[in-house]
Amino acid sequence: MYLRLTFFKTRPDSMNSLRDLYNGEVIPAHKGHKGNRFVHLLERLDRPNEGISVTAWDTKADLDAYEKSGDYERILGRFTTYFAEPPRLEAYEVTASSEPILLRIF
Repeated sequence: MYLRLTFFKTRPDSMNSLRDLYNGEVIPAHKGHKGNRFVHLLERLDRPNEGISVTAWDTKADLDAYEKSGDYERILGRFTTYFAEPPRLEAYEVTASSEPILLRIF
């Protein structure tokens, strides 16, 4: 599994609006992408203006296809008014997990 994490800081009192836009646009936009396992918005408990958007992908090819689609940049542009500074995007491979690995038989 592969994860993309976007770390961000919002302007004061913008998190509620960002959350509404996330639910209305980010989550539905990912449903049509092959290999997307989930989309999560994390809000930091001790710093209410900081958060992380997490998307999970079955394969590196699925992640690459999403990156090439241009959807990330298009969606990110809808959030710029809420950001206090430019967000930071990072990608990771899950190499250990408490979740069982499901084998696919073809």
